[in-house]
Amino acid sequence: MGGLIERKPKSFYIALVFIFLLLGSNIAIQKWEWTGRVDPLLVWGTVLDVMVVLPVVVFTFLLRRKPTLSVFAPMILLGLLFIHWIVPDYAKEELFLLNVSVLILEAAVVLFEIGMIVLFVKKYPEWKRHFQGASQEYPHLLPRIFAANKRTFDLEGRGRTFSRLSGFLATDVSAVRYALFPRFDRVPAAPNSFSYHQRSEYFGVFLMLVHAMLIEIIAVHVMLMQYSHTAAWIATVLDLYALLFLIGDYQAIRKSPVILEDDRLHIQKGLRFHTVIDTVDIKELAVYEAGDERWRKDKRAVHLGLAGFEPVPPQLVLELADAVDVHLFFGLKKRVDRIYLTLDEPERFWEAIKREGVVSKDGK
Repeated sequence: MGGLIERKPKSFYIALVFIFLLLGSNIAIQKWEWTGRVDPLLVWGTVLDVMVVLPVVVFTFLLRRKPTLSVFAPMILLGLLFIHWIVPDYAKEELFLLNVSVLILEAAVVLFEIGMIVLFVKKYPEWKRHFQGASQEYPHLLPRIFAANKRTFDLEGRGRTFSRLSGFLATDVSAVRYALFPRFDRVPAAPNSFSYHQRSEYFGVFLMLVHAMLIEIIAVHVMLMQYSHTAAWIATVLDLYALLFLIGDYQAIRKSPVILEDDRLHIQKGLRFHTVIDTVDIKELAVYEAGDERWRKDKRAVHLGLAGFEPVPPQLVLELADAVDVHLFFGLKKRVDRIYLTLDEPERFWEAIKREGVVSKDGK
């Protein structure tokens, strides 16, 4: 089981202790009033700690990545709920400016989303035509949506933010479609299709996660209702969305096998990532060496494999001649040089790839 725990740098654990002390001290000062009556200066000190210092520490030392809207927005919302929970009622008038600022930001986001919806409605006939046409080129749902968005809305000409938001909405729509309307999508009928979930332990993990989330949704809702009805319902809606995403991801895994056709390799791992690779861009296919742990820390790669009760190393590795873009969930993108594979039938995939002229590691 030791392999499940990835060794973190000391700064990671120092940051965890710092966050614990930061939140604990603010709870003691605001909720329990250990220092006496809470004055306006203490309230704004808590706002600064939770809304500024905490996100900086999380992104710099825990996540070790640039801030993204998909992570930053929920963090700010949770921070606001936390502040309202710990600040005593008589001092909450000091939060008026903060509340107004958040409302303005929320209104701006809502207006932007309404604008996106209006634009989509106006362009829907064209988008639908591109989406249906892309089915001949892309057997998986997410690449079809991305292709239709790109051809309809000229994403490259609208900037990076618009492109990311388009990808974010594509993931959301796909999650809803897979989870609530599973009959819309079937497993592609391709001769060279290779599933990756049937021999894994992920179904058991999936059932455990669903069971745990159902219990957590009820428990958190009941607990928060004692303090704030608004916070309880916000948390419940977010939890239900997470549950819907989890179900949609599993349905997407079932219905998105790896497909090799027309000199292209189509890969979609649930709702988590997707890419299309020309076979001429594959440098080699190799059997992954047992005991090699590099795949865990390889930042220039993605792993097409599913979590089980024990860590399972990849079976094969695709080395690419040139780096390719892999589209991650929520509009993110990653440049990779190799793809690790764990398939139900690795031997059959090996033979299919070799028929495309791709060499193995020993050059045969």
